[in-house]
Amino acid sequence: MRIALCDDEPRETQKLEAMIGAYAFKRNYDMQCVRFTDGRELLKQEKFDLYFLDFRMDSMDGIAVAKALKEKFSHAVTICYLTNYEAAAVQIINHRIHADGFLKKPVSPDELEEKLDQFYGMSFFKRLELRNGKRFDTVYTQDILYVEADNKQVKLHMSNGVKEYRYTMGEIEAMLGDRFFRIQRSFLINFQHVASYGARTVTMKNGDVLSLKNKGFADAFHNYMFLLN
Repeated sequence: MRIALCDDEPRETQKLEAMIGAYAFKRNYDMQCVRFTDGRELLKQEKFDLYFLDFRMDSMDGIAVAKALKEKFSHAVTICYLTNYEAAAVQIINHRIHADGFLKKPVSPDELEEKLDQFYGMSFFKRLELRNGKRFDTVYTQDILYVEADNKQVKLHMSNGVKEYRYTMGEIEAMLGDRFFRIQRSFLINFQHVASYGARTVTMKNGDVLSLKNKGFADAFHNYMFLLN
């Protein structure tokens, strides 16, 4: 896993990298960190699996960087804010500003470990190997906006287009984690990519509006948001 650490205080990213290294060693995970002190430099890079962004930076703040990353990679990014500002933390919790979680600075090893365990447990970084004829495609779950059933195959609506595979909806659903939810018989959505919802529809971050028929969606989505905080 490639992780980007962006904070205009170099010592902060050094500390965070050391803690992530200790976590990776403990869990026997392959985690590689790249440190940045300027969000503009980060935006020039290819996609990372996870971003830790300082909420307040002089050159380009965390909100601006997160927004640019979401636009560049069609919302298929996982972002965790770092902040020592109480108001900023409250703002992130209440308004979900382009983020999938936050950690209060100074970051403690226990809180970081809990957040990384949470991301792993909710399959943010899960990888699927899906049959495509005589070969297999690697698909990362964080890139899937939603799944659509189409006769004897499924359409994966991705951040970079639509891919079709000969699987049943049940087979795909069994492969995915808790952050995916069946909103009706033919649609399985990724909570991470929900922009808004009403009584009868769910709007995804790419603008697609899907019919909502599962009455348990609101509670499930609220539980998902609560766990991230």
